[in-house]
Amino acid sequence: MLALYGLLGVCSGLAAVVFAELVDFGQAYLIDVAAPDRYRFAWELPSGKRWLFLVIPATGGIVSGLLCAWLAPETMGTGISQAVDAYHHHDGEIRPRVAPVKAVASAVTLGTGGSGGLEGPIAQISGAIGTLIATRFGLQGRERRVLMMAGFAAGIGAVFHAPMAAAIFAAEVLYSEMDIEHEVLVPAIIASTVSYGVFGAVRGWEPMFAMPEVTFSSGLQLLPYLALAAVLSAGAVAFIVLFRTVDRRLGHNSAIPLWARPAIGGLLVGIVGVFLPSVLGAGYGIVQLALNGHEAVVILLALAVAKALVSAFTAGSGGASGLFAPSLVIGGLLGGAVGAAAAWFAPQLEIQPAAFVVVGMGGFVAAVVNAPLSTVIMVAEVVGNYRLIVPTLWVCTLCWLMTRRWTLFREQAPTRFDAPGQLSDMMGAVLHRISVGDAIDKRKPEPISVSPQLPLRELVEHFASTKQSVFPIVSAGVLRGVVDGRQLRRTVGEKGVDTFLIANDFQVKSETVTPADTLYDAISRMTATGYDELVITAEDDLSTLVGLISRREIVNAYHRRMLQRAPGMTGEWNMPVDLELCDLCASVERGGIVRGVGGSNPSEAIGLLIAHADLPTECDRKLLLTLLLEREALGSTGVGNGIALPHPHADELAGITAPRVIIGLLAKPVDWGAYDGRSVDTVCVLLCPSGEMHLTLLGELARALSDKRVLHLLRQRAALPAVIKGVRAALDPTSK
Repeated sequence: MLALYGLLGVCSGLAAVVFAELVDFGQAYLIDVAAPDRYRFAWELPSGKRWLFLVIPATGGIVSGLLCAWLAPETMGTGISQAVDAYHHHDGEIRPRVAPVKAVASAVTLGTGGSGGLEGPIAQISGAIGTLIATRFGLQGRERRVLMMAGFAAGIGAVFHAPMAAAIFAAEVLYSEMDIEHEVLVPAIIASTVSYGVFGAVRGWEPMFAMPEVTFSSGLQLLPYLALAAVLSAGAVAFIVLFRTVDRRLGHNSAIPLWARPAIGGLLVGIVGVFLPSVLGAGYGIVQLALNGHEAVVILLALAVAKALVSAFTAGSGGASGLFAPSLVIGGLLGGAVGAAAAWFAPQLEIQPAAFVVVGMGGFVAAVVNAPLSTVIMVAEVVGNYRLIVPTLWVCTLCWLMTRRWTLFREQAPTRFDAPGQLSDMMGAVLHRISVGDAIDKRKPEPISVSPQLPLRELVEHFASTKQSVFPIVSAGVLRGVVDGRQLRRTVGEKGVDTFLIANDFQVKSETVTPADTLYDAISRMTATGYDELVITAEDDLSTLVGLISRREIVNAYHRRMLQRAPGMTGEWNMPVDLELCDLCASVERGGIVRGVGGSNPSEAIGLLIAHADLPTECDRKLLLTLLLEREALGSTGVGNGIALPHPHADELAGITAPRVIIGLLAKPVDWGAYDGRSVDTVCVLLCPSGEMHLTLLGELARALSDKRVLHLLRQRAALPAVIKGVRAALDPTSK
């Protein structure tokens, strides 16, 4: 793997050299010819060849649009968002053709005046190289994702002359919250360092910007830097809104052909470029002018607005360009404006506007991409000066805090726990650490096995009266196989066969696990066979039946392990996901019994019952009553035998953190519209959010209330402990 990271660095460095040369070639023979003196701060009307900008960017948009639309539509746009999406949702898979298509399309876009930088395109290009290397060497899953992001870092590290920051950025940009993909760090550092070495050997080692001598010498200067953070945050949000608006109305406008959208964006860019040609391309020249002391606040702000417009027009329309470099430029211009204003208002602080340009670059990027840590280092590397680490860290952190709900890249996952790839890896890691023996519910009864001679009718009765989905076939104490329930279901409807078919006719080979196997092994075998229940055999004798394990038990064991590790998971909701015997009893105990409930109709009875029930203070009784009456209006909940089971339908019940069954003993019977015509004297209200737990608990409750012992206790107005004991006895088939 170390060799692969080095190989990836070499390939990414060479790709960055070729790509940068292509962009420089286009700009030298197109943009610089039309506006040879474009990098200067001066107001002037268009003249000379600058009118060519009405044609050049639009033509570039047509060429790149046709190229991308025909060969690789995923190469349209920034490149960083596509790489992040590939990591999270496509297992690090980027098609090999993306690299050449993105290189040519981006070179055309940027070479003809499109506003963007090299970093986004080269990130996707190098990421595609990482995927290609991973495929050639047979790497899959996590290894391929890591290699793709290492290529991502290698490309950015080369063109920005910032290998360390690029590696951290690759690990940080995947998430919108303060999180990092630590598996990516070491591979990204190696690949980025090698790539920078290759790129620097050809293109030189100088930092991107020539930085004047600046220092941070007073803590009081953090106050104007605080104002800078506020300005940058507001500007970042405005830029994100602008980009998304263009992206929605132009880049994803189905009424416009895909290839034509970048052309329209190029035309809009050209219109701005006729008046302000300095904002075309990467725009690094105007940042250098700001660093060199051009402090006209109005001009700096005007250039920042213009740069934001042309960048949104280029990338938002689908032009193959990056937004990282424009963000640096916009932030630097805003920083220069704030620095110049602060130096004029507070000369005693000895503020250096050039320092605000540098810090502004970092703060703006941290705000728009939610990557404050890497941005601090990247800004120091691109200017070759680490003396502004303190104010840069201060501003980047503040900008991130103020704009953390906004990001240019919607493909980012909030945290590692929300990432699809990480979720599967973490689930697999947990399942590998739990054995089948640890997951078995010790409270459930012994599994029912059948003999090979068992008639079909009795076999069907077993399926109907138990929760088992698999019935082991045992003869002379030896496991012979299991009844194939799928074949059994297909046969039940056939007339005449129930008189001669036996369990042996449905016997198939049993899929087994041992108590020492992991839950990962068990769930893998379930997935492969389609069974939701596996037979557990002894470790030393695979023909000896030990028990059964279901998919639900595996899920419960996983949830219990995760809850054990989660802080603050206490209280009455900390219980297994599925409802076993004690859960129904616990629900009845939480709800309690309300005696002497009045009312002449179901609505009044339910209202009085909810009014007198013991419910948490957070519970909205009025809303709860509304939900119960809405369900009642859809059909009577009278189940016969004088019992009614009202139950609200809602995804969430405020204040109800655990299921409750409230038993209401009516003062006099009420006509409930039950199917047997009998009036209701006992109302059992089930309070539980809708879903599997709700339906399971409702079924358990209905089964318990059909038991004669429970009905007798309710008729006799028994105490709560006696009722709970009766419910337990009714549901436990082994009880006496």
